[in-house]
Amino acid sequence: MGLLGGCQANSDTNSTINIGSSYIPESIDPVNHGGGPLGRIGVYETLCHVSPTLEIQPQLASDWVVSDDGLTWIFNIRDDVQFHDGTDLTANAVKFSLERAFDSASLLSPLPVEAIEVTDTHEVKITTTKPFAPLPSYLSHRYATIVSPNSMTDSGKFDEPIATGPYVFESWNSGTELVAVKNPDYYDPTPEIDRVVFQGIRDKQTKVFSLESGELDLSLTLPASAMSNLSQTGDVETTLTETSNSRFLAYNVRRPPFDDVRVRQAVNHAINTERIVETVLNGVGSPAVGPFSPSLTDWANESLEPYGYDPERAKNLLEDAGWESTNGESSPRQKDGTSFEIVLRTYTRQPDLKTIAVTIQDQLAAVGIDVEVETTEWAALQEEMQAGETDVSLLSFAFFWVADPDRAMSFYHSEDTQIYTGYDNPDADELIERGRRETEFSTRKELYNELQTIIHRDTPLGMLTYNESISGVHSRVKNFDLHPTKYTFGLQNLRLQ
Repeated sequence: MGLLGGCQANSDTNSTINIGSSYIPESIDPVNHGGGPLGRIGVYETLCHVSPTLEIQPQLASDWVVSDDGLTWIFNIRDDVQFHDGTDLTANAVKFSLERAFDSASLLSPLPVEAIEVTDTHEVKITTTKPFAPLPSYLSHRYATIVSPNSMTDSGKFDEPIATGPYVFESWNSGTELVAVKNPDYYDPTPEIDRVVFQGIRDKQTKVFSLESGELDLSLTLPASAMSNLSQTGDVETTLTETSNSRFLAYNVRRPPFDDVRVRQAVNHAINTERIVETVLNGVGSPAVGPFSPSLTDWANESLEPYGYDPERAKNLLEDAGWESTNGESSPRQKDGTSFEIVLRTYTRQPDLKTIAVTIQDQLAAVGIDVEVETTEWAALQEEMQAGETDVSLLSFAFFWVADPDRAMSFYHSEDTQIYTGYDNPDADELIERGRRETEFSTRKELYNELQTIIHRDTPLGMLTYNESISGVHSRVKNFDLHPTKYTFGLQNLRLQ
């Protein structure tokens, strides 16, 4: 795929930034999981965007209002924006893009959107089947990227990203590299850096070596060892950013032993999360309490008490649940002739999860639980979880996939969920659904605080750590500050010295 001719930067310039990341998409179609990296480097934009403080702010929409009954949303579209091919951004293009997002198999398709209508050249009306307060947050997701209808072939196939951002798509090699160049006609201040080369490098040590050699200017998601190693390199600085990702255990509550809340609580008490952070993660991250980190968002219920590392409490809970010690803790506990033997599954895409799993294996052995650790591909693990074939799984997810608590809270819904634990609590379901309908922050906050209290007690997910991300930044790169959701790299604000 080639560059759109009118937008190419001066080829004589030396202003190129080379970025290393673990992920380059196998698609560039925003409704087919291809929007993330192209959004992060500034090619794709949406009606709303997520600020560094996780607030939803206007981007291609100048503003919006919702009707009193919560069913009708009016979005006013900026009238000073052009697509990368020089055509104007209009309400028709917005309707085209959003209908693709809501009609496709993307994760936006289940949302209660009934109709998208053009009501003026730069005004769009979205009607929902029921009140849905987090709609602007979902419209900030890259699935809802606004692209020109000219991005499609005559047969309706997505062909080339023609969007509105400060950078223009130049080329893409699936899983390997994305290249973009400066958009000289951008409606906001144009970037100083002319060209972006975004490379997919899965091996973390390779990213470190590439930084040290000067092949990369910016490298993301580095291993903890990079902080000490790169500190000896005068030209590279490391930064640590708390992200919206968390690591946690997903218990299968549909079958023994984790159908008993006392057993789930016991495992939480048996795991020393502080030690995991200090020894396995080399101090990168922090022990988690609830689904939201209080230092990232006001949606966190700060009254939640951590389970805390308490092996004796864990043993007492197991005894209460009928799991008796038979030979000290050197042998698995027994209940009705069954040994407490479980499989802890995790996946290969994040290598640190395997190391954490082995540490948990040792810690649970100390309270009489025999754990076998298995790793697999994510797709296979997800299928096993959905079928109810797992005991417990170690996962790492973004709890702010959209910048609204609805995403994370849906993990606890009995039906509308992506994390299949079998948890089914009508009170939790009702709070989740009320939170979706309510538009006032203070009321939603009360609902989500109550919900977090319930799920903290029931613990279908055993929270382990809040994640932090290590970035390596060459000294010639100025003004880089990683977004906590990695929503954008803010390249239009960077300069090269």
